[in-house]
Amino acid sequence: MQKSDFFEKAVKILEKGYVCDHCLGRQFAQLLSGMENRERGRIIRDFLAMFLDSGDSKTYTEMVDPANFSAYKFRFRDLTGPGEIPDCSICAGLFDNLDFYLKKAVKNIKGLEFSNFLVGTKIDRKLLRNEENLWERVGIEWCEPIKAEINRLVGKALEKKLRKTVEFNNPEVLVLVNLRKRDIDLEINSLYIYGEYNKHGKIPQTRWPSGKYKTSVEQIAAKPVLGMTKGKGSKFHGAGREDIDARCLAWRPFVLEILEPRKRKVRLRRILAEINRSKKIQVKNLKIVNSNLVEKIKEIRPEKTYRVIVKTKDELGDLKRLSLLNGKRIYQETPTRVMHRRADRLRKREIKDIKWKKLAKKKLELTIRTEAGTYVKEFVSGDKGRTYPSISETLGTRAQVEKLDVLKIHRKKA
Repeated sequence: MQKSDFFEKAVKILEKGYVCDHCLGRQFAQLLSGMENRERGRIIRDFLAMFLDSGDSKTYTEMVDPANFSAYKFRFRDLTGPGEIPDCSICAGLFDNLDFYLKKAVKNIKGLEFSNFLVGTKIDRKLLRNEENLWERVGIEWCEPIKAEINRLVGKALEKKLRKTVEFNNPEVLVLVNLRKRDIDLEINSLYIYGEYNKHGKIPQTRWPSGKYKTSVEQIAAKPVLGMTKGKGSKFHGAGREDIDARCLAWRPFVLEILEPRKRKVRLRRILAEINRSKKIQVKNLKIVNSNLVEKIKEIRPEKTYRVIVKTKDELGDLKRLSLLNGKRIYQETPTRVMHRRADRLRKREIKDIKWKKLAKKKLELTIRTEAGTYVKEFVSGDKGRTYPSISETLGTRAQVEKLDVLKIHRKKA
């Protein structure tokens, strides 16, 4: 942009109706730092007023709307505007009324416990159209969107009023300036608690939609946290899951997500003690974490070691044949027991290690280390040929899981 272009752009902005200092300065927001757009606008308006009052600016004098200089007393030019300054043709006087939204925000946020926040704006379509029309006339070089200025000004004012800090990456609360409804909406972001659990009872990991199971790992863990935080609900993010009838004697990592917590200061020791009163699960290593850990937890695919008690139809013969399965790759179609909720596809999994001990004529104990995602029950039974090779096939007799325990989750050290 050439020097003369700067003046022409400023004059062009003031051609059609009154434009406030905020909206004038915002078109040059990227010039100079350490000042707000209102200051920029005032500086530009003062300079233009002096320039227009000089003896070499007749053309520009005829171009600008006099309403933009109503507060000035000109010596050499007749630029008399209306006595009362009208509303801005871009923001419709919004910046003169930001205190209205500030008071609403303070009122709506009362009783909410948080340490940081972020401000967002749901812009009115008319204001958006006004801004876009201006940009079409004068260009977008050096400008800043109106939403950015609103967010910043309200954010700074709330920081001072609430004595809380603005957080751009993981805010606990989003304060939404809703210009369409002339209101303040609040989005309370979730609270995340990391932990590890054992499961001793025959319960699902997460709440069962049909209500068939009265409780779950999630419900037992979430109950004391919901009471303490006044949250609206919970989500449970586990590093894999075991079958409902399987015990998990290893420590399985999880993240408990509390939705819309009114309180965020939680006493983790008290929560730990309350959860561990349950006979069905035990937890440890509780700590507050960020939301990005949820994705990491879900990406964990560790090998697992299981203890399996197996019953067979016929008496057991030579068990050494099971050694053929050590390091063996097996093929598993989607098990018949879960086909109603999962896509039918073929999976390849590796049996890392297998050990055995005969318990009775028709019963044995297996200790199996498998690749993540192995269906152990189907590896034992063969699932009518949908998993192969299998324990049943290798032993030459029908085999079924009587009891299944997760003994170890082999997590890689960080």
